[in-house]
Amino acid sequence: MQKKYQKISATSGIMTFDLELNSEISKVWDLIATTKGFAQWFPELSIGEPGVDGLILFDFGNGEYEEMTITVYEPQSILEYTWDKNMVRFELVGQDNKIKLRFTEEINEKTTHTPRDISGWHMCLEKIQGILEGKEVSFTEDEFLALFDEYQALMN
Repeated sequence: MQKKYQKISATSGIMTFDLELNSEISKVWDLIATTKGFAQWFPELSIGEPGVDGLILFDFGNGEYEEMTITVYEPQSILEYTWDKNMVRFELVGQDNKIKLRFTEEINEKTTHTPRDISGWHMCLEKIQGILEGKEVSFTEDEFLALFDEYQALMN
């Protein structure tokens, strides 16, 4: 996985991850854009309504949900939605069984929590790759903390 952080200002930037996947585009799309797919790598998320102006729901586990608006929805290609004050985007490019997945988070308001979110996305992307390769992927707390330290340093 390749990663890049582009600092725009002290409080904003763009984090990008690129993955090469050996899978059919439809399988990758199902993982990143359906409730059944989310359940495998980010079970707190579900699709409320697909399509532009549709909703992604984040389940806090206490009966409360945060609604995130889908801003771009191009089946088998792009899914973009709000993530608090930021924007996340999944882009798929490729053919046959060679797919490039680019994940981007446009960080409009960097907070002390932002490196935690980016660490979480890093782990989610590794889980997606593992699912497609038939491998179990899990992380220890120490591994998460190492990622957090890495992204905190990268973003400062």
